[in-house]
Amino acid sequence: MPIGRTVGAVVTGGAGLMARWVGRRGDTVVIVFEAGEIAVLRNLAVEVEALLRADPADAGRDPLHDRLFPRAYLDPTEDRAETGWQEAVHGDLVRSRTEAVAALAATVDAGWARRKGETEVALTLEEADLWAGALNDARLALGVALGVTEDMPDPSPSDPEAGRFAVYQWLTWLQGSIVDALLGELPGGPPDADDFTPAP
Repeated sequence: MPIGRTVGAVVTGGAGLMARWVGRRGDTVVIVFEAGEIAVLRNLAVEVEALLRADPADAGRDPLHDRLFPRAYLDPTEDRAETGWQEAVHGDLVRSRTEAVAALAATVDAGWARRKGETEVALTLEEADLWAGALNDARLALGVALGVTEDMPDPSPSDPEAGRFAVYQWLTWLQGSIVDALLGELPGGPPDADDFTPAP
């Protein structure tokens, strides 16, 4: 099944991604999710891990693979050097990136319940960095599947891909907010929320 198809259908079906908070408490990055958002992350973690473990021979034939593992040598006459580089680093890249996805899945499941069905996830700075990488992989893969471009307009609510596009936008915001939290560059949040920043 194409990436995000299941979670896109869930969003289209009315379990949309709600505006939540991401913030920094000392050396901890705190994220508050709705129950539906937790399910989206769990599903995407499974799908992204499968993509990362795809056959390296798909290089040059699968746009998703090529987006996740771009060429080091852009010159097509350097195929031999490219093959050597991929053989040398591909395994390590897959290992580090699947570990990031696994860390995301594990820390999501370790979150604690709040009122109104919310879940709070508290991340160390190292875990937050792993989340940023895993979310970026999910966003890149989903962007390729949707054919996202910089000047692409938002789809209409009746568009069959509206749900997956909403997931893509949410992933983009979530990853960016975590990076801002790591850099200490979040805008001021509500006074009772320890400098949280809301989703759009």
